[in-house]
Amino acid sequence: MTETVHPLAARGFGAAADAYERGRPDYPAEAVASIVDLLDLRPGRVLLELGAGTGKLTRQLVPSGVRILALEPVASMRAVLAAVVPDAKPLDGTAESIPLPGQSVDAVVVAQAFHWFDTIRALSEIHRVLRPGGRVALTWNMRDESVPWVRRLGECIEGATGGEAPNSQHGWRERVDRCGLFEPLETTTFRHVQRLTVDGVLDRVVSISTVAAAAPSVRDGLVAEIRTLLATDPDTAGRTEFDLPYDTDVHWTARRSPVPGAVGLVASVNVNSGGVPKAPVDGTRILRVGLEGDGHRESESIHGGLDRAVCLYAQEAIERVREGGDAAFPGAYGENLTLLGIDWWSLAPGVRLAFGAGDGGDVEAGDGGGGDDEDGGAGALIELTEPAVPRQSIAHYFAERRIARVSHKVHPEDARWYARVLREGPVGPGMTVRLVPADG
Repeated sequence: MTETVHPLAARGFGAAADAYERGRPDYPAEAVASIVDLLDLRPGRVLLELGAGTGKLTRQLVPSGVRILALEPVASMRAVLAAVVPDAKPLDGTAESIPLPGQSVDAVVVAQAFHWFDTIRALSEIHRVLRPGGRVALTWNMRDESVPWVRRLGECIEGATGGEAPNSQHGWRERVDRCGLFEPLETTTFRHVQRLTVDGVLDRVVSISTVAAAAPSVRDGLVAEIRTLLATDPDTAGRTEFDLPYDTDVHWTARRSPVPGAVGLVASVNVNSGGVPKAPVDGTRILRVGLEGDGHRESESIHGGLDRAVCLYAQEAIERVREGGDAAFPGAYGENLTLLGIDWWSLAPGVRLAFGAGDGGDVEAGDGGGGDDEDGGAGALIELTEPAVPRQSIAHYFAERRIARVSHKVHPEDARWYARVLREGPVGPGMTVRLVPADG
């Protein structure tokens, strides 16, 4: 399990906590009011803020009366947060390993940080700690580079460091869309302006992780370049204060919480060339020999072949395993399909699962992955063959390597299942899946 913050973020933000507090903007009142309303923040409810930093948003949410648990993994940032926002309870931890019991919070908010998270692991943890129907809000202040001097500021940062975050941290929205644990994101944008002095602009720049983590010569050169920019640009020359404009995006979604039964949904589709973990993808096709684009390293006597073409696991099992202190997230144990809302106790050899088709009724989450097969026929249909025996390849996820934690003989409710493919078809996150009895 990823239990430490991204090395660049830890190094950069750890060195720049004071500059972050001085130079980073707050959030526009309209955006804060929107978050309070969307998340129903009020006395008697519990809010978890992930990657809380120095509490820039935290302090603006305190007046709502909600109890705030502010999780921040970087010690220097957390120390500022504790001093500046005494009404919030600071927590040490990461979004990928939240130190809270299941279904213990009413809402989750993340400000200026979600792009740093390991998306599928963080979303799995957020789903675990949220109560049914709980909501999540993600927000960012994005500099408005349609303003010429702000665009030049961004070009200076890009030229010196390559950008504000490594390319591996980009594309967070696409990664969220690969997870069916939450409803599709909705977005609202607000305008915001930060009034800064020259030193304030420099603090704003130095608080950027890639700048704070850069070599002193690179950082000093960038500071000198920005001083020159502010002294010579027609929009800033001769001024002592500047309006730095932002677009503030607020994204929100709700936890999908179907009651386990005969109808559920695909939480994640996971493939790779072999080994664990398998990574989430946008979707693929279920073929007779397994998922298109997937591979495995074991012999067919262990995994693969027609009778072990597809491996299944339950998000509810993932969350139970996490509650016990072991590592678990979609794809961790090599399953191809992570399902939500299927009653795992009802599984047995011969039970069939139909994807995106049939009259199995609606599930709370809807059919986000599509319905009928593209050729006009019915969707994919698979039949369970046997429980998957845990192997040593996943032992590192368990305390003392106790892989029996997911053995069908010991914990049938938390074991994986293999299936053969009776009918091929597409599969994607959010797609409806329904359980068909063995004699159905």
